[in-house]
Amino acid sequence: MKEKQQHKLFSIESALIFSVLFVFIMAVKAQQPTEPPKIVELRQANELRKASASDVQILKDEVVFYHEGAFMYCDSAYLYEKTNRFEAFSNVKINQGDTIFVYGDYLHYEGNTRLAQLRNNVRMEDNQATLYTDSLNYDRMNNLGYYFEGGMLVDEENELTSFWGQYNPVSYEALFSDSVKLVNEQYTIFADTLKYNTQSKIADILGPSSIVSDSGYIHTTRGWYNTLTDDSQLLDRSTVYSSNNDKTLTGDTIYYNRANGLGTVHGNMHLQDTAKKVILQGNYGYYNEKTEFALATDSAFAIEYSQSDSLFLHGDTLTMLTDSIY
Repeated sequence: MKEKQQHKLFSIESALIFSVLFVFIMAVKAQQPTEPPKIVELRQANELRKASASDVQILKDEVVFYHEGAFMYCDSAYLYEKTNRFEAFSNVKINQGDTIFVYGDYLHYEGNTRLAQLRNNVRMEDNQATLYTDSLNYDRMNNLGYYFEGGMLVDEENELTSFWGQYNPVSYEALFSDSVKLVNEQYTIFADTLKYNTQSKIADILGPSSIVSDSGYIHTTRGWYNTLTDDSQLLDRSTVYSSNNDKTLTGDTIYYNRANGLGTVHGNMHLQDTAKKVILQGNYGYYNEKTEFALATDSAFAIEYSQSDSLFLHGDTLTMLTDSIY
């Protein structure tokens, strides 16, 4: 018994010592200085002079800077060596690893934070998309470019515009907010907030949105849409409307393909055809817009109200084809 107590006390003491040691090590690591920022290198300038009574270097004609894996070009620049920053004017270009290119009329670059602020006729390119705006802040440390006065992102499939947006050319992830519009040859998405991947071509819907096409339109507040396959998942009680607005399919979760017109519903399906005056409900079901065939199961319920006396049907499974319910 005594040995067990001693062993228990030893275990507690060991745990306490380990905990204190761990906290000490983490505290020491936190106090260790981070690697100092690297100096912006001036690689080329055909004309160089220093402003009087100032540390500013005035550079002209084929100016080239290098900093942390990126070459930066311009026609003229002011270099502030003491603060590790520069301003670049006219024909500005950033070449980062021969994979990311940024262009503009003006650049303010902070070497200590690797923040590039570009203005007027700005264009950011990678192998997937091109971003256009007049005001872009490019955080090279986090590979994130963002605009705040309107911009447009274009790839081979879609054109996205918004008032505010950001794009990561490494992960290919883009986020858009405020007056978002995604234009595809077949449809247009209007959204409050939208996330988009330029590689997968999938749009994540993050707020009230409408998807409008010749075949109808969709209202949803959350989900995703694959702009390559037309597959989508619509959450939070979404609704699909037919082109002439006489048919509506509503459900808690809808898996819908705009191209083939097939919608599968999980949770509180409600299908209504106002032209034929038919309603079909169930906890699970699907509807084919092309064939007008529908099925509802799990507490299935249907109403046919074309006559003065409505017809009510209950069943485990009900199907509907054109103007027939069975």
